[in-house]
Amino acid sequence: MASFNKVVLLGNLTRDPELRYTQGNDLPVARSGLAVNSKYKNKEEVMFIDFVVFGKLAEVLNSYATKGSPLLIEGRLQLNTWEKDGQRHSRHEIIVESFQLIGSKRDREEASSSGMHNSGNFSSAADTGDDDDIPF
Repeated sequence: MASFNKVVLLGNLTRDPELRYTQGNDLPVARSGLAVNSKYKNKEEVMFIDFVVFGKLAEVLNSYATKGSPLLIEGRLQLNTWEKDGQRHSRHEIIVESFQLIGSKRDREEASSSGMHNSGNFSSAADTGDDDDIPF
């Protein structure tokens, strides 16, 4: 039996990330949503997808991303189920393993100085610092 669970999505944050910490080991956990557009011949469809980020990535996302920020996420699909008021509920969400804010370092600085909340390049790996070294 073979299986593969990998999701890559590009969209805009539907709300500011909500950062919390787990009880006991104080693991950072951030939750948010992504709006992803699909265009067909004469129609556009928008999907709203919830996602969760753990650890240091959760803190980074919370620090740099705001509602409307373009974001590329990579992770795996998970089904959550729970019971409330005697009714079973379920929903799929993405467990994010890495992400990248879309935009340039200059966009980030301009947005910061103008008071706007915009995103910039940032990946889940260590920040290399200088975007000017990228050859394209």
